[in-house]
Amino acid sequence: MSTAILKIFLALGISGLILFLSSCSKAPAAPAAAAAAQKPAVAITVKTAAAQEQPMPRYLRLTGEITAAQNAAVAADTAGKVMETPVERGSIVKAGDVLVQLDSRTATLNLAEAEANLAQAKSKLDLAETEVKRNEPLVQLKAVAATDFARIKADRDGAAASFAAAQARRDMMKKTLEDATIRAPFDGTVAERFVAKGEYVMADSKVARVIDLQHLRLLVNVAEPSVGLIKEGQTVEFSVSPYPGEVFTGTVKFIGAAVRAESRDLQVEAEVINTDGRLRPGLFTEARLALPPQTAITVPASAVRADGSVQRVWVVQDGKLNERLVEIGETDKDLIEIRRGVQKGENVVLSPGTDVVDGAPVKPTP
Repeated sequence: MSTAILKIFLALGISGLILFLSSCSKAPAAPAAAAAAQKPAVAITVKTAAAQEQPMPRYLRLTGEITAAQNAAVAADTAGKVMETPVERGSIVKAGDVLVQLDSRTATLNLAEAEANLAQAKSKLDLAETEVKRNEPLVQLKAVAATDFARIKADRDGAAASFAAAQARRDMMKKTLEDATIRAPFDGTVAERFVAKGEYVMADSKVARVIDLQHLRLLVNVAEPSVGLIKEGQTVEFSVSPYPGEVFTGTVKFIGAAVRAESRDLQVEAEVINTDGRLRPGLFTEARLALPPQTAITVPASAVRADGSVQRVWVVQDGKLNERLVEIGETDKDLIEIRRGVQKGENVVLSPGTDVVDGAPVKPTP
């Protein structure tokens, strides 16, 4: 090493020496990378379809709840000790089936007494009627004094009143006996039984709850601006979380008489026939009410790729792919509405794969 170079190293110091050695060892840039960057991309083959304008369905979106058309907390109509409870939770019953049987022995004895009193009253009434009929012609002949005949008629009227009272007493005892057997008021399912054998119930005690699961109602709240769109007889489609992807239907039957002041909405009920019994009261629903269709831009549903909440399509433009973020609307069979992002007549890629990217060149499908 020459003296001049040694002096330079001493002047630069250690850091300068490191920089000098690094610059000497650096390799020249490879021309292959630049050549690869300039190499043209291979055109991909895609299948396309033109965006079209056609009528699409419109819906009024609503939320609601399933309720039972008939839901009764059946109560006892007489006091007594529970003797039998032939139903359990979930039991299917017909109208008139026994829910709870109370002790009817006292009621049976009271009815027997009332019927005996009724028979006695009927005998007295018959005797009084006979007396009136026997003495009536004698009064015409002056053989019986008018005052005596008035007394006989009064006895007959008293016997008739006693007979009527005995009839009422007999009917009351019969009802008491019938009330000892508590029956289902309509066809349905037992949701809850509130009493057990051996308990004593009063005349207003609830003994069971019966719900009609075959006939349900869909209760929805319609916002004030949409009230004019609701008409009786309209079909409502709805879905529930226990059965994802399934659509159930109902028919609008009852429309509220007034808009509620606190929430500015109208309550509407649709009748739902729950033939298979899968729906249950209390289920939350997402419903939609069909409205007149409107013209919209549509593309095949396979052209839209969903990444979470983001919807994308790829449009063929000047021989290249142009990625578009779109806003979608309603669907109708295999078509989907594009509210923003695609114009009528533009060609969109169907079933875009992983090689479909923004800016990629394309060639027509052979």
